Amino acid sequence: MQLDVSQQAVLDLPFGRSAVVLGAPGTGKTSTLVELIAARVAAGEVGPDEVLALCASRAAATALRDRLSLRLGVATQGPRARTANSLAFSVVGEHAAAAGAPEPRLLTGAEQDQLLAEQLAGDADDAEAGRGGVVWPEHLPVDVRRLAGFRAELRELMERMVENRVPARRLAELGRAQGLPEWVAAGEFIARYQDTLDTLRPGFVTAAELLADAARLISSGEVSPGIRLLVVDDLQEFTRAGLDLLAAIARRGVPVIAFGDPDVATTTFRGADPAAVAGFGARVGLDVERLTLTTAHRQPAALRAVTRAITDRIGTALAGAQRRAEPAGEGGLVQNIVAPSDPEQYATLARRLRELHLLEPTVPWSRMAIIVRSGRQVPEIARALAVAEVPTRTTASAGALRDDYAAKQLLTAVGVVLGITPLDGAVATELLLGPLGGLDVVQLRKLRLALRHEELAGEGSRPGDVLLAEALADPNALVTVEDMAPGRAARRLATTLQAARGQAGRGATIEELLWTLWDRSGLAATWSKQAARGGVLGDEANRDLDGVVALFAAAKRFVERSPGRPPGDFVTELLEAAVPEDTLAPRSLADAVLVCTPAAAVGLEFDVVAVAAVQEGTWPNVRLRGSLLHPQSLAGEAGVVDERAAVLHDELRMFALAVSRASRLLIVAASEGEDQQSSPFLRLAEGEQVPVAGHPFTLRGLVGQLRRRLTSAPADAAAAASLAMLAEAGVAGADPAEWYGVLEPSVEGPLVDLERDPEATVAVSPSRVASFEKSPLGWFVDVMSGTSGGLATGVGTIMHSIMEIAAGEPEGDISVERIWGDVERRWGELNLEPGWVEQREKRRVQKMAEGLHDYLAEFERSGAALLEAEGAFTLRLGQTVINGAIDRIERRADGTVVIVDLKTGRQYPSGPEVPEHPQLSAYQLAYHDGALPDRGPLGGAKLVFIAPETATTRKRYREVPQQAKTEEEFEEFRMRVQEVGRGMAGAEFIGVRSDNGRDSYDYRIHLVPEVSEAAE
Repeated sequence: MQLDVSQQAVLDLPFGRSAVVLGAPGTGKTSTLVELIAARVAAGEVGPDEVLALCASRAAATALRDRLSLRLGVATQGPRARTANSLAFSVVGEHAAAAGAPEPRLLTGAEQDQLLAEQLAGDADDAEAGRGGVVWPEHLPVDVRRLAGFRAELRELMERMVENRVPARRLAELGRAQGLPEWVAAGEFIARYQDTLDTLRPGFVTAAELLADAARLISSGEVSPGIRLLVVDDLQEFTRAGLDLLAAIARRGVPVIAFGDPDVATTTFRGADPAAVAGFGARVGLDVERLTLTTAHRQPAALRAVTRAITDRIGTALAGAQRRAEPAGEGGLVQNIVAPSDPEQYATLARRLRELHLLEPTVPWSRMAIIVRSGRQVPEIARALAVAEVPTRTTASAGALRDDYAAKQLLTAVGVVLGITPLDGAVATELLLGPLGGLDVVQLRKLRLALRHEELAGEGSRPGDVLLAEALADPNALVTVEDMAPGRAARRLATTLQAARGQAGRGATIEELLWTLWDRSGLAATWSKQAARGGVLGDEANRDLDGVVALFAAAKRFVERSPGRPPGDFVTELLEAAVPEDTLAPRSLADAVLVCTPAAAVGLEFDVVAVAAVQEGTWPNVRLRGSLLHPQSLAGEAGVVDERAAVLHDELRMFALAVSRASRLLIVAASEGEDQQSSPFLRLAEGEQVPVAGHPFTLRGLVGQLRRRLTSAPADAAAAASLAMLAEAGVAGADPAEWYGVLEPSVEGPLVDLERDPEATVAVSPSRVASFEKSPLGWFVDVMSGTSGGLATGVGTIMHSIMEIAAGEPEGDISVERIWGDVERRWGELNLEPGWVEQREKRRVQKMAEGLHDYLAEFERSGAALLEAEGAFTLRLGQTVINGAIDRIERRADGTVVIVDLKTGRQYPSGPEVPEHPQLSAYQLAYHDGALPDRGPLGGAKLVFIAPETATTRKRYREVPQQAKTEEEFEEFRMRVQEVGRGMAGAEFIGVRSDNGRDSYDYRIHLVPEVSEAAE
């Protein structure tokens, strides 16, 4: 490797001399570090086992370890690159082994967060019960202390306490002295927490405590560093505890050469100290030489100018000379994407990345990265790009395992097996619709209906969700539905859960339980095949497999670290953990775009970098850190004004690091619309505008665009020729034979052949006449799909049933309380999720109960009599048969008979529509033609609406009467019904165009005018 003059100056340092090397992004700090170690080993100044490189993260240490191994070309006895935490663990472990003490065990951030959550909950219970819990200030009530953000500040405060050697009692004293009651409460709470930790997890230490112990052991001479040269990369990412460890090593006579750039520190909110780079000599207590790298090799002039424009706005942190680094050459390109919405931003970004990958000169996916401000944005953007056929990968700790889809499914299943997660209807539905059950929503509905029919046949009344939960708890409950595919799939899952329960009862570990669920699911083969095929499904399968591997790695670590702990602890910790767990589990190595945060991009470089979601309020996020417990004040940091400036500088540092990863093209993307604005940071990286994407630059998108053109302009020869070329190449969707509505019907005959079979009949339901007349296509889809109608249908079924029961009781209780009580007993049948939607519907249905009570009470006062309830009838009109059931047949005080139909809908017919209302007309015709017993002269029919939206000013219900029909009107209606019957028996069902050009019914199917609708 050819070094520049400033890099060579580092190698020319006399052996034994300590130094700090400042370098802007891309000036070759890591490369110089590698060459420095190689030169020292080649000169015989140190052996390959006497030099150690420290990095800020395990990923960076792994990458540097590989580079050093290739560069040195010699075997070593141990890793030559590691993190400060790894070194500290080794030091403390060596001392423990020499003293015959147990090896220390590291308490992960996720474990610590879970323990703190439990301690805070117990503390709140103690305080509420008067058992002497910690008294927190009024501005930190229980609801605040339950938040993950509060626990995050508590963990940070505890780290600062370790770094500054402040015990819990001392923190309380400082709180009293400085007028900070939150420190007083926190000091008392942390003391209790530490006692609990020592009892429940003896020997466990946090990372900060581990670093502090290692620094103490090395400083006291109890443990020798075992090296003659220490080299540090990315010094700006080291915490105060890490710097104390470096100082301890330096004081033992080991020369330390540290590389860093305070302008790109990304973990200051976790305690990193950018000022330590320039002030390194004072921190380690040595006279160190200060060197600066002067040439930016990574970024050409245009990109280097953007990076420098950002870093020039950051406080110097006692440095600044590194910012004058000059680019090695001209070139580079900066582009901006400003889209009206987030989906359009991601679609445009995906198209641009596809152009770069497919057009000359091509860029491999692995040489591209998308960097976002927060880890919460990573999954959203990764999935959006995957849908646009841009393969993506993410860092291992982008989120907690409980948020990974595949891992969450396995955790939920294990939780059910162990009894931690109650197996109710919601959990049963989640498992059956997930990868372990493999059902879709239609299959689940079929299964629920089958179980419900079995229940009703046995004269039971339990709702479908209860039956689903019972079926998964006992496979034998599914024997009667095994003749259908959903039943077989559900029984396989239930059998697997039962097998895992048996294992758990025999003392199986969490690894064994997970393996049983995973192995019996068959998902390994399914997802592996999908991943091999690539595409959107392949990317999703890769992510799912990564999540499963990470889950098994976490389970393995749990068993190794805590052999005696029950598997339920593992499930509880992961399901409740809000902190992502770091993992060494292998990730997919497929050629893909990395989506990550700035912290995960430390030490990396790419040809193309897109900094996405650069929104006002998101980047920069200028909210003050530590506003609840003030952990930064414990370290003696500046006041409020300086704190705000420091937060802004931290945001600039992360932005600088993100843009400095690009070596060829930088894309900065944002959304700008009514609800969001682009960030001021966008102006720091202004470039040429990328137009918002028309289509996603995929074959699928191209086919869609060409088909749209050809549909709009059938004479477009260019579009037709292009589609023909794509069809010849086998591109899906290009061949017209695959288009919707183009294939010949599989069946051309009518539903009922009335002409060839004079004895054939077609059944017509009175309630379906109007829907057929409105849209034959809508009626056909409704009937053939077997839709349940959702919440409205469920409410209607319950209210009709309650009215029928009340009618069957001679002295029945029709009070609002009785009616609402009956509703509440059957409320579970509606399958509503708990929350505000359920509460809103309850209030609405309660008003229906009041409306039904008012109608029944008025009926009794009027002196009318109920002749029949739910009166079923059949009326044949030629080859048309009307089948129906009338809610109520009443006799008024004047002796006339009135037919009543109860309605729970929100809309009622207007005056001109009532005389032609088909349902009431059908009921009148059935009575008139003798399909129902003759109880006296017909006085008409009426609809009774009890929904609160239909109530009148006087009553909590509304009556819509239809006058008694004449003979002429009955004959007209007979002809109308027969015409509808012939239409229902037909072979074609036409959609009816409405004002908006669509068929106005509730089904969201595509109605293409050229195919589905009648020509005008």
